[in-house]
Amino acid sequence: MEKVKIGLVGTGGIGNHHASVYDKMDDVELVAVCDIFKDKAAQFAEKWNIPKKNVFKRYNKMLDSVDIDAVSVCTFNQAHRRPTVAALRAGKHVLCEKPMAARLADATAMVRAAKESGKILHIAIHSRYQPTVDMAQKIISAGILGDVYYSESTGCRRRGIPGHTFIYQKTAGFGAVVDIGVYNMHNTLFPLGYPKPVTVSAFTCDHIARQTPGLEDMDVEEFGAAWIRFEDGSIMVFKISWAVHANTLGPNYFLGKKAGLSLDRLEVYADSCPDGLEELVKAEGGKLNIQETNNMLNIKIEGLKPVDVWPTQIKAFADAVRNDGPSPIDPEGVLITNVIMDGIGRSVKKGKEVSVKFPEI
Repeated sequence: MEKVKIGLVGTGGIGNHHASVYDKMDDVELVAVCDIFKDKAAQFAEKWNIPKKNVFKRYNKMLDSVDIDAVSVCTFNQAHRRPTVAALRAGKHVLCEKPMAARLADATAMVRAAKESGKILHIAIHSRYQPTVDMAQKIISAGILGDVYYSESTGCRRRGIPGHTFIYQKTAGFGAVVDIGVYNMHNTLFPLGYPKPVTVSAFTCDHIARQTPGLEDMDVEEFGAAWIRFEDGSIMVFKISWAVHANTLGPNYFLGKKAGLSLDRLEVYADSCPDGLEELVKAEGGKLNIQETNNMLNIKIEGLKPVDVWPTQIKAFADAVRNDGPSPIDPEGVLITNVIMDGIGRSVKKGKEVSVKFPEI
C-alpha cells in the first residue's frame, strides 16, 4: 500500500501529538514540517526523523517544494485559515485542528476553498469517534427517538484554564467556548444531522480568572452558556467551562417525541422498548440492559467496543486521502459550530438574542 505523505504546519504540543500518531502508522509518512520559528521546526524534524531539507519557515515554500498528499494544520486558532486555504488551493488535503477557525469568515473561507478544490477538509474533532457519539447518531437517524425537540450540550472543567495562546483573543479568538466547547457542540449537532441555527442568546464570563494570580492579561471567557433555536423549531442548550464552582454542568442528552437519550450514559428512556433499537445495537456488537421504573423503561446500551479515538481519526483521514474523499467529518457540518460561536460572541456584546445565518458556500 502506498504511503500517504504528510506535511505539518505548527510544531507545538498538538503538532507533536499528530506526529506521534503518524509515527505509529505503517501507511502514513510525515515528510515535511513548517514553523515560523525555524529552530523549533528543526528540533521537531530531528525528533520525528524528517529530512533536514524538508524543514521550512514558510508553508507556501513547503507546499511548492515537497511531494506531499496532505497537510496537518496545528497552529493556534487564529492562524488556521491561511495555511489551510493555501494547502487546499495547492491541491493538498487538509487535517486541521479544532476549532475550524475562531472567526466565522475564516471558517467560511476554508470550507469554500475545500469545495472549490475538491480536496478534503477534515476538522480534528477526535471525540466524534467515541462509540457513544456514533451510536447516538445511528439511533437518532433511525428515528428511534422520533423528532428531537430539545437537547443539552455540556462540558465542565472545575479548574482547567490552559494558558499560553489559548487565553488571548489575538491567538485564540475565544476561550472555553471554542477550545473544549466545540467538541460537545459538534457531538450534539452531528447526531441531530447538523440542524441549521436561526437565533442564539448567550452569556460568558471570566470571574474566576479575574481572581487568579497570573491570569491578569487573559481576555477570553472561562465559562459560556447559550440557548440556540434551529430552523425546525428545536432547541439546544449549550454550557461549557474551564473554571467554575461546580463539579458538573449537567448531562448531555436528547429529548424526542418517542424517547430520550443520555449521551453520557448511552441510555434510552421510553415507555416501551423502541422498535428497531435492539437490532441496531446488536449490529454494532452491543446489547441492551433494560430496567423498569414506574412502568417506564431505562434501556442501557452496553458492550460496544472501545475506540482509541486519535488513531481512529488519523486513519479515517488517511483512508479518505487515499480514496480521494469524502471527508470523514463534513466540514459544512462543522461550520455550524462557527455560526453558533459567532452568534455567541455577538449576543454577549449586545446583551440580547441575535439572529444567525448559515453562509452561502
